[in-house]
Amino acid sequence: LYSLRFLNVSGRERVFILVTNRFAVKGGHMRESMMIAGKAMDIALERMDVISNNLANVSTSAYKKDMIYSSSFKDMMTRQIATGEVPEIPKGNIVVTDFEAGNFRFTGEKMNAAIDGDGFYKIQLADGSFGYTRAGEFSINAEKQLTIHGRVVMGDGGSITLEDTEITMDSKGVIYNRKGDRQASLLLVNFEQPYPLEKAGGTLFIAKENAEELPSTAEIKQQYIEESNVSALSAMVEMINLMDVMRQYETQQKMIQYQDDATERMITQLTQG
Repeated sequence: LYSLRFLNVSGRERVFILVTNRFAVKGGHMRESMMIAGKAMDIALERMDVISNNLANVSTSAYKKDMIYSSSFKDMMTRQIATGEVPEIPKGNIVVTDFEAGNFRFTGEKMNAAIDGDGFYKIQLADGSFGYTRAGEFSINAEKQLTIHGRVVMGDGGSITLEDTEITMDSKGVIYNRKGDRQASLLLVNFEQPYPLEKAGGTLFIAKENAEELPSTAEIKQQYIEESNVSALSAMVEMINLMDVMRQYETQQKMIQYQDDATERMITQLTQG
């Protein structure tokens, strides 16, 4: 099905044509075809990373799955066979975070609170900047400050200091101590959609430059946590996608190996000719 022919073009240079039963690629494009396959392998690796990360966070509360879009190697080769044109080198993947809320799960823990609606908790990072999360598993640090995963939670008046964990939260995020005295109010913020937020690891998000915080009208559900939006069903789909990507990766490896072998044969024949 495959052969190499050596032609003299305008009496000055010799090029080769890779001939298959369906299409031909001129020698000048052989290297480009290898670059396409190599780039497609990089894209496949990134897709595997994204899918694997989603699967690893099935049980992470408030985790938001990533969706990845790209032209597959199969699509590019199908276009080449149909049109006879050498496809462009793929430019890479586009990764988009799915902010759809996960299901709520009752925990009975007073230091758990889920956000029912559009919004985020505002938290202070180690460098003094701010981040955003929907993970509502609270704790108190050594300074008696309310934290999420070690990061200080912002209230309507700055950081929140509590006497202990025997608290009550109402639907507006107001926190009361065991005596029923008001202690503070959680600061919930929102943004215009699509959200101008970037993942900074796990369930933490960072706002892009010039992103404007808006007040949130969401409600607080104490003693609940929001589960990952990677459901059991979507996890099965992700597993199938992962196997498909692995097969694509193997196909691309074989394509590069074939192109490398073909180039070696061409050079051998040229030097012997």
